[in-house]
Amino acid sequence: MEAAMNVFFLGAIGMVYAADPKSILEESIAKQQIENSIQTLSMTLYAKNGSQQIRQMEIHLRKDNEILRSYTRFTAPPEISGTQLLFVDHPKQEDPQLLYLPALKRIQRISGGKKNGSFLGSDFRFSDLELSLNGSETHTLESETDTHWVIRTIDPKDKNYSSWRSTISKADHLPYTIEYFSKNGSLYKTFSVEKTMTIETHTIPQTTLMKNHKKGTQTRLHIETIEINLPEDRLPLSRFSPEQLESND
Repeated sequence: MEAAMNVFFLGAIGMVYAADPKSILEESIAKQQIENSIQTLSMTLYAKNGSQQIRQMEIHLRKDNEILRSYTRFTAPPEISGTQLLFVDHPKQEDPQLLYLPALKRIQRISGGKKNGSFLGSDFRFSDLELSLNGSETHTLESETDTHWVIRTIDPKDKNYSSWRSTISKADHLPYTIEYFSKNGSLYKTFSVEKTMTIETHTIPQTTLMKNHKKGTQTRLHIETIEINLPEDRLPLSRFSPEQLESND
């Protein structure tokens, strides 16, 4: 399961059986997915020396049947304003992410090994922004209490992590903690949900934190505003096209 950034999305499906860790993870992913929404977020980068950088962004999400479209645009500070990320997630296939950098006035494809890179200097990887299982993982239920499941996931295709361990609440199926381990087995990063919010009938992570234990850095994401269940005219398909990235500069 790709963690995080996810952080931004939710949904709701089906029943889950504690004996099946894959089903638990699939339910957790579904709980983080929002259909047809616009969100504004702040991203705070904390350096090892304690200095901070605050970035603002807007995320548009649209789902058509099994296809999820995501468009992100940074609005502040000025040096990264206009930077955009486009991702169209088709089921059962690997999709590239498209990154538009206004300073270079060109689109870059983020695919394959490039997804292991840092998302614009943050402690999230590009691949952390995808909420899906690729089918190559194995999942083990390490422990279970009355309130939580703890699941270890191993993906032999992952180049950065040897495994990750998700602590998922039985109350809402949200992963309140995800620990990522490096190839030598040491703790690499920790993702945590600091605050949730309720919108309509959904509980979603409003404030999340990714700690990089190797670098001593952190990245906090906070949802400022969110609109869900928007009509299609608020989220036209043209917004999620590569051509739109350059025209929005």
